[in-house]
Amino acid sequence: MISVLLSLVIAQTPLQSYSAAFIEQSRRTDPQIDYTVTLPPNKNAYVLELRIHNAPNPSRLVIPNWAPGAYRLMNAGANISGFAAFTDDGRATVLSFTQDSPISWSVNTNGATSIVVRYATGLSDTAAWHRPNNRWFLRATSGMIDGPRTFMYLDGWKLTPTHVTFRLPVGWRVATGLVPTTDSATYWAPSYDVLIDSPVLVGHFLSYTFTAAGKPHRAVVDIGGAHATAGPLFVDMLKRITETAAGVFGGSLPYKDYTYIFVGGRGGGLEHLNSTTIGVTSETLARNPRGAEAVSAHEFFHTWNVKRIRPVELGPFDYEHEVRTLNLWWSEGVTDYYAELIQARAGLDSPAEVAQNLATSIANHNGNPARLVVSPERSSWTVWDDPAVNNGNVISYYLQGQLLGFLLDLAIRDSTDNAKSLDDVMRYLFDHFAGERGFTRDDLIAAVRAATGLDLHDFWQRYVSGADEVPWNDFVRAAGWEVVFSQAAATDARLSAISPAVQGGRWRAVVMPGSAAAAAGVRTGDELVRVNGRTIIDAGDVSAAVRGLRQGADVVVDVVRTTQPMTLRFKAGIYQRIQAELRDLPQQTEKMRRIRAGLFGAIPRN
Repeated sequence: MISVLLSLVIAQTPLQSYSAAFIEQSRRTDPQIDYTVTLPPNKNAYVLELRIHNAPNPSRLVIPNWAPGAYRLMNAGANISGFAAFTDDGRATVLSFTQDSPISWSVNTNGATSIVVRYATGLSDTAAWHRPNNRWFLRATSGMIDGPRTFMYLDGWKLTPTHVTFRLPVGWRVATGLVPTTDSATYWAPSYDVLIDSPVLVGHFLSYTFTAAGKPHRAVVDIGGAHATAGPLFVDMLKRITETAAGVFGGSLPYKDYTYIFVGGRGGGLEHLNSTTIGVTSETLARNPRGAEAVSAHEFFHTWNVKRIRPVELGPFDYEHEVRTLNLWWSEGVTDYYAELIQARAGLDSPAEVAQNLATSIANHNGNPARLVVSPERSSWTVWDDPAVNNGNVISYYLQGQLLGFLLDLAIRDSTDNAKSLDDVMRYLFDHFAGERGFTRDDLIAAVRAATGLDLHDFWQRYVSGADEVPWNDFVRAAGWEVVFSQAAATDARLSAISPAVQGGRWRAVVMPGSAAAAAGVRTGDELVRVNGRTIIDAGDVSAAVRGLRQGADVVVDVVRTTQPMTLRFKAGIYQRIQAELRDLPQQTEKMRRIRAGLFGAIPRN
């Protein structure tokens, strides 16, 4: 039995270091942990029951404080109610417990070898709880079970295999990346890490299946019926993305099966080991069945980059404390770059469209003064902090990493006459860091050297660890382009938002230096309450509140600053917006044409 379970652990998780720990645990009288999830008739919460056999005394139960891939503290303990513990011996004797911290409870087993722990989890804000999104909700027809906010773990025993059973209303189905069992209501996970890395959609939804690279895939959709006639184009998009991404790594897929989960919402997604959750509106897919292609390509490429090729800090996971790394620019931003390449290579977007997207990113980068202050490593490291942490300078490691991936790819192709590319670096990383050890900054530099022969230490010092101005044309010339900057008058109602450092709090303002909002006294880090009367739930509300405003329009921003409510007013002005174009050089060499074809077309093989 040990050998069978061990093989499944290795198949399901990239952290092969778990195998040795798993064997060590198997030599002891291990606790056995099984979960049951029940929905009460009013569907106001998920009700959890944990049965623990061979329970240690005390048994410390912990709800994670953050979720891998979402680098924010969750305050999940605040959503737990009705915690109780009993003996599991037929008498259900009540057991005492103490709450050690906002996220942990210690049960005194009082000599019992088997115990039952019960609690409920859900949001007290009914409107928010019923609102579909790609993480966690419950409504009359469906729900999303977010593992980190739902399942407690037994401290010291995260490597223990487990089962979870879903007791659902009649007619409700389950979609998840967990391993099914002979009982259609019960699923298996080789460890707690895999359990909570497997989101579960329950309820009524559409389901499509397809085969890619010889493996079964499922796409489930819970966003209303407007997209129903778009099924074939929708599935074709996902199949192309899946096979094209696999092509970067030689055409093979590192899992047995995969589930795409689409739910209503205004965007966003979260990667998982053999699944992803993506928020998209029915209106989006009604207009364009491929309307979710960019986020789908991004989340699916995470199957390799971050879920298996991971920074050393990101696994095994410490769920109680924030976990910082310098390398989110690689894990997220380079993934964004590959999302663009995948769309072109899959024939979903034209090379010209992708080039325009990259030019827009260059313009956004050069239009942000923070680019010369906050390095990609610094923006990665401070993701956990208030946005004002870098003296109010905010720049996205997604944006920085996407452009660094572009520059690295061009530099490698130029120096090797297109014989090598960033694809070779990704394959090297997968071969050497998808197992028991994650990578460090120095490992990335060494991987580039090993895969391509290039020493890019100076590149790292200037543009990754540092915040030097990027000489764009020194790089893009290799593919026959030049970056041409221009300026255009635009309405200055510039105001954006970033999610709070602790989930559940108000979104925070991000203010561009020199903007009309900054002149009015709005500060980066202010808690946003309303903009022009619109309640701010997320960044989309801020964009909607200022979209389409003309010069002279009134903008009213209600904020909270250090517990003090404030109302700030300004009139939309005019500013010169930076624009960028990737323009073809008039004289194209054969090498330039080969490099550009290599970026967007066939993957070079040697």
